Amino acid sequence: MSTVQEKQFVNQVDLIWDGWLNNIKTAQNFQEDLQQKALQAISYQKELLDFSVKTLNKIEEESKKVSKDWNEKVQNNLKQSSNEDPQVSTWLNNIQDVTENVQLLSWKPSHVMLDLFIESQNQLEATMKKTLASQKKERTENFKKIEELTEQMKETYKGILNPTKD
Repeated sequence: MSTVQEKQFVNQVDLIWDGWLNNIKTAQNFQEDLQQKALQAISYQKELLDFSVKTLNKIEEESKKVSKDWNEKVQNNLKQSSNEDPQVSTWLNNIQDVTENVQLLSWKPSHVMLDLFIESQNQLEATMKKTLASQKKERTENFKKIEELTEQMKETYKGILNPTKD
């Protein structure tokens, strides 16, 4: 076999195995992109939950403020009127207590649900990060072995198809 033919032969064998290795690299890069997208989705969910918590807290604060303002206005109106009755004042204080308790009871389930979502989200994120790190480590180790195997296969095929080289 001439030197030119030997070089073409070596290039063809290298080309075949390098192409196979590049396909594996492409698949590996695709998997890493999917992992990044999964982590991005978790991040977006976390942002949504944070926004929900802030919104709920703001609504709760506004509700308390409106209730407090209403109570103050009623008490001021009673004080301005000529017949301030102690029973009315007691009655208004009782109404205020009931209103605060009702508000507390109405907001509590929402807070509990959001806390549960946040805790689940944090656990999911931690588990996903751990799993993805483990997968990446295994892929890296396996890819190194595949690269070594590819080099061995190149040499083996060159030896099989060109036995006169030795």
